[in-house]
Amino acid sequence: MSKPISYNSEFLPEITIAVVFSNSPQYKKLIPFFEEYGYGFLVPNKNLVVIDGENIVENFDSDVLKFIEAHEIAHIILGHDGPRNDEEEMDADLGAYILLNNKGKKESIKHLLNNFEDRHGVNFDENLLKRVKNHFS
Repeated sequence: MSKPISYNSEFLPEITIAVVFSNSPQYKKLIPFFEEYGYGFLVPNKNLVVIDGENIVENFDSDVLKFIEAHEIAHIILGHDGPRNDEEEMDADLGAYILLNNKGKKESIKHLLNNFEDRHGVNFDENLLKRVKNHFS
């Protein structure tokens, strides 16, 4: 992968997802944002989520990309704006679980679950979904 990928999110169609790679002219300008926000971030007032394609380029997997997309869309739905704290990151993963489950994205859910404890220091438990469920109905 080297060309940017752009598409409308299947979870929130008014949001455009742009996956950028290191050979994109703007990539160097985006690095500080990836360092601050992680694999992706929302561009304020643009309905645009930018995802760092370099983090998935070596083993490109659409299931991983779909997880990252769902995670970023969950941040939007939950109203998170700005640098993230640990609680917001867990809530975004829980929201991503709901979004992915609603779309039948079982392989993306496996990726989320396989990394949940490492990311949040606790085992995934469906009871945790109560934290965010009312935002995703």
